Amino acid sequence: MGQLFVTTCEYDGTGTGFLIEPNLVVTAAHVVRDAAAISVAFGRTSVNATVVGTNDIADIALVRTDQPVQGHEFQLRTSEPPVATDIAALGFPLGRPFTFTKGTVSVLDAEQDTGEGVLRNLIQTDTAVNYGNSGGPLITQDGQVAGVVVTAEIRGNFRAEGIAYAVTAPRVAAAVNEWKSRSTPVAFRDCGNAPAPDSGFFPFTVSADHDQARSIGQSLLLHGQGINQGAYTAAFKLLAPELQATFGDAATWSKDLGSSYWTKAELTKVTGAPSADDLSADVNLQTIQDAADAYHGTDQTCSNWRIRYSMHWDGTRWLIAGTSLPFGDPTAC
Repeated sequence: MGQLFVTTCEYDGTGTGFLIEPNLVVTAAHVVRDAAAISVAFGRTSVNATVVGTNDIADIALVRTDQPVQGHEFQLRTSEPPVATDIAALGFPLGRPFTFTKGTVSVLDAEQDTGEGVLRNLIQTDTAVNYGNSGGPLITQDGQVAGVVVTAEIRGNFRAEGIAYAVTAPRVAAAVNEWKSRSTPVAFRDCGNAPAPDSGFFPFTVSADHDQARSIGQSLLLHGQGINQGAYTAAFKLLAPELQATFGDAATWSKDLGSSYWTKAELTKVTGAPSADDLSADVNLQTIQDAADAYHGTDQTCSNWRIRYSMHWDGTRWLIAGTSLPFGDPTAC
C-alpha cells in the first residue's frame, strides 16, 4: 500500500494507492488532478511518481514510480462481487496511519453525483471511508480488489453515514491494461518559476520513532515538494497562521527562498508528548542554491542543515510554527 502526497499550485493533499506491478500504482483520478508533483510513501521512505493515465469520468488513474517498489501486488477481480459480500477498505484516512475497515457490498451499478459530474457503474458499500481513503482498494476476503474507493456520499454539509462508493475492478482493469504500456507520462502542472530541475523530487525518510513522526513527516514532505515545484501558495499554507503573519503573504515569503530547493531530507527526532498539540522535529536537510542566495552571504551552493521545526497541530494536520538552528549554521556539502 502506498500513501500519495500530491502538490498542486494552490494546495496539497493526500490519498491512497496500491501496487499492481513493482512500479505501477492504481489510485483515484481526483487524488492526482492538477498535480505539480507526486510522491508515494511506502513505509518510511518516499519515491517520485508520474501519472501515466487518468479518466475523470470513471475517477481512476494509474501512477508510475520512478523505481521499482517492494510490496504486495494486488490482483483485480474479473467480476463484480454480489450484494452482501464481505469486503474491506484499505487506506490512509485523514492522512493518518494505515487502516483496515470492514463492511459489505450494499448496491451494484450505483451512481453518485460528485458535483463535477455523475459517476456510474459503482459499488455502493457501508464500509467506513474518509478523505484520504480515495484511491485505495476495496478487497474481498480472498484479498482480491473488488473496486477502487472514490468517494463517500455528502448530503448538504454532512457526510452520509454508511454510504461510500468504489469503481468496479473490471472497469479499472480495462483502463489499466490500456495505460500501463504508455511511456509518456501526463504532464505536471507548471506553477512557474520552479527552482528545482525536472520534477523537483527529493528523497524523504522518517527515522524518528515518535507516534506523530510520520504525520509530521507528511507535512514537511509536502512543504518541501511545494518549494521545489514553485508551488509557493501550497507550501505557504503549511505554515501556521502566526508564522504566515510574520511574512504577510506567500509572495513575500517565497522571495526569501531565492533559488534554493530541497534535495534530501530525514526526520530524525520528534520531541514532546504524543498527545500534545505542539512538538519539535529535528530534520537533516540538504539544499542546493545559487551562490548569491547562500546562507548569510556564504558561497555555499550546496548546504547541509540541521533544522529544528516547531510543529503545531491545528486539528487536521501539522503546521510549521517556527524554525531554529540549535546545532549551528549549515555546512557545505
